[in-house]
Amino acid sequence: MTVPAGERRHSMFPIPAGDRGWRRRERELGDRVAFLHGEVRDALGIEPLRGTVLTSSASWTEVVSDLAQLCVDRLRAMAGHADETGLRTCLLLLDLHELAFDLGRHERDRRTRRLAACSEGLARMRVLPHSTDLLDHACEELVRRCGFGRAVLSRVDDGVWRPWMAYFSNGDEFESWFTGWVDQPIRLEGRTPETRLLTECRPVAVYDTANAVVHRSIIVDSGRSDSYVVAPLMHGTSVVGFLHADHHPASRRVDDFDRDVLWAFAEGFSHLYERIVLAERLRTQRDQAREILSSAVESVSDFCDASIDFSPHAAVGAMPRTPVAPHPFATGHPGGELTARESEVLELMVAGATNGAIAETLVISEDTVKSHVKHILRKLGAANRSQAIARSLGIAVHGDGV
Repeated sequence: MTVPAGERRHSMFPIPAGDRGWRRRERELGDRVAFLHGEVRDALGIEPLRGTVLTSSASWTEVVSDLAQLCVDRLRAMAGHADETGLRTCLLLLDLHELAFDLGRHERDRRTRRLAACSEGLARMRVLPHSTDLLDHACEELVRRCGFGRAVLSRVDDGVWRPWMAYFSNGDEFESWFTGWVDQPIRLEGRTPETRLLTECRPVAVYDTANAVVHRSIIVDSGRSDSYVVAPLMHGTSVVGFLHADHHPASRRVDDFDRDVLWAFAEGFSHLYERIVLAERLRTQRDQAREILSSAVESVSDFCDASIDFSPHAAVGAMPRTPVAPHPFATGHPGGELTARESEVLELMVAGATNGAIAETLVISEDTVKSHVKHILRKLGAANRSQAIARSLGIAVHGDGV
């Protein structure tokens, strides 16, 4: 089962309105970076720096630092002979330092916000009633709350990982390549990050796929990822799945903090999944026990309503004939009366049930059934099952003296 990112279905967990203000603040910082870059370029008469076109705040701090260094180098070159250009450069340097401070504070707040969003997302998923719901929302939470552009959930078994579910910020991309990889086996071998996860059980950040050993067919050729993070999903001490994430279609590359965010989410998700699967199993066992008890109550009610003579002097053959097998208690033999459970066993013997079938029907062990059969034979004075069945039905058996 997959969850197409292109489906703009109503999310169970709407994005808070505060996120819009956060994005607006980031756009304002980006505009300031672009403006000061142009001012420095004009004041110093230089060509645009590499990375002028920015789509994320990840590299803004580096750009501002490079611009500030250019301004410092120009002021040093003036050797104290300040002119209008020197004054303008000083003012730009002050603006750059102020912007660097704002960018640092924004990055700190962004990291705090992402970790908080990760924790809140896991807390929200605790209320989901079924494991399938949890799986359906995992990738969506990573993209919509934790600051990634794409997320993929995969299953792992027998040295193979299989892409399973995904959520992409660009919905059209899902159909363009991911559907062809769903449930396709990918061997875990070599020194790829995914193979290392099986033994290290820790997340890995791949900063540049062009210079790393990766599964190129899916990650680079199909997914066009230039960097990504991957974390294991654990069940006890075994790796049962992977979570992959990156910032595509943005040009931003992953960093160590992206790895830490994904790791926090993967650990929490693993615990949640184990918890909800255990709860589902307990509910199933509860329902099965309830069904067994309900069936037992009905059987007891039917037994109590049956017209059976419980007198110790009543002959077994005198018991009323009904379509349902009788419930013999009085044996008419010095061995004594049958208990309620022995009567149930005898009824099933009359019906032709084997010891195994009797054990399954009465929810007891087969050894217990054998013990009941021995007691029944002794109480009925029968040498074998056939004689016991015949006597319970009131049929004369050779050697009975009838």
